[in-house]
Amino acid sequence: MKVKKIKTRFFTLIEMMIVLSIISLLLGVLGYRYASTLDEGKAFKTKFAMERLSGILNLKSADDPSFLSNIPGQWLDVATNSPLVNNVDSITRDGWGNLFEVNLSQDGSIEIHSKKYEDYLKNNRQSLFNNSGSRQ
Repeated sequence: MKVKKIKTRFFTLIEMMIVLSIISLLLGVLGYRYASTLDEGKAFKTKFAMERLSGILNLKSADDPSFLSNIPGQWLDVATNSPLVNNVDSITRDGWGNLFEVNLSQDGSIEIHSKKYEDYLKNNRQSLFNNSGSRQ
């Protein structure tokens, strides 16, 4: 009996390099698109936290009108001690991890700002989150 040798063909180095370059190109494009999705998620989280914080602070000001006179110094304590908050960091920090800036506007309303969120809105005008700050 004769034993037949089976020829096996392996990938050549050039073929392997071409495949790897195509894969790396695709991963680069996906990574670039994924980075903008992360920022959009942070913006969504920030907008949601600003709305919740605004509601809690407005409830406190309706209960105690003297609270408005020193809101920049007391807002963090109010948010921390509120029974409506389970995770304090989710309502006192923006999506990038920075504390919100809370002030009283000229017309007496509570303003909540996030520098990173406002920068995101300036750089992404086509975003779904096109209003800056939360005023109520």
